[in-house]
Amino acid sequence: MSEKASKKPVANPTAAVPAILFALVLIGAGVVLGREALLNLGAIDGPEWVGPAATSLDGLTAQPWMLPGGIAAVVVGFVLVIAALRPRRRTHRALSEQDVWLRKGDVATVARTAALDSVGVDSATAKAGNKKVTVAVATVAGTDSAELKSSVVTSVDDALRPLASAPKVRTRVRTTGQAS
Repeated sequence: MSEKASKKPVANPTAAVPAILFALVLIGAGVVLGREALLNLGAIDGPEWVGPAATSLDGLTAQPWMLPGGIAAVVVGFVLVIAALRPRRRTHRALSEQDVWLRKGDVATVARTAALDSVGVDSATAKAGNKKVTVAVATVAGTDSAELKSSVVTSVDDALRPLASAPKVRTRVRTTGQAS
């Protein structure tokens, strides 16, 4: 029995939305062409749409709007190619244990909880990115901010130790109110 590592969790591809819109356009074109086929077979009655549209395009000459329209089409094409080739964004952080992942929000929650366990912390918030975690703590007046900051960094570092790659921990200490 072999253990195969699972794929890394990633975000949806950037090209998903344009691909869905393009698919909807193709479905619409298929409906119109199917209607035209049913008209030609005599299955339904009604005016033709494709024939008059093709006739109006026949003999079309260069128009002033065509150059900017062509340039816009080329730009849109390049943007779609870049969107299709762009790598997917990482959404989770790996733990040291194989095939166990945490979302960024979960990493922030772990950091916030670790900060709240530090002595002297009144409240805490945390944000996690791909490489760093920012923790903002509030304390009451009279607390040594430098010591508290060091204590919070140590607590958060210990709590995030199971991560495969340790994030950089940044801490801000804000003093609020008076000690009771």
